[in-house]
Amino acid sequence: MTYCNTDELTALSGTTLDATTILTPIITAADREIDAFLAPHGLSGSAAGAIKQASLKLSMAGLLERGLHTGAYQGQSGDFTSTVDVITAIESNRKAAYNLLNQYVDAQTSVDTSKSSYVRRVDGI
Repeated sequence: MTYCNTDELTALSGTTLDATTILTPIITAADREIDAFLAPHGLSGSAAGAIKQASLKLSMAGLLERGLHTGAYQGQSGDFTSTVDVITAIESNRKAAYNLLNQYVDAQTSVDTSKSSYVRRVDGI
């Protein structure tokens, strides 16, 4: 199940990378990470806002990680110096995603799903 889509990731990140060959695999990896996090809690993903936003945050982190690996986000290059701390941005996106996932898990596991019925037998009836 895909929790976010390439249009959302493109809109939020401003990336011009190819949706099919680059963005979709990044989103797929983020969604697998979400599924792996939810599985021990007996949960699966859903279209809930928290899950969708967590997917976007993990995808943004994945996009930034890709930029580090490809050299697109070098701290210095010739006369250019970047003031953006990519590592901090990655950590911030991942932290936000896991905060959302923990909130989702807490909300789902705190719901009382037990249903009890009581029958009282009264003599003579």
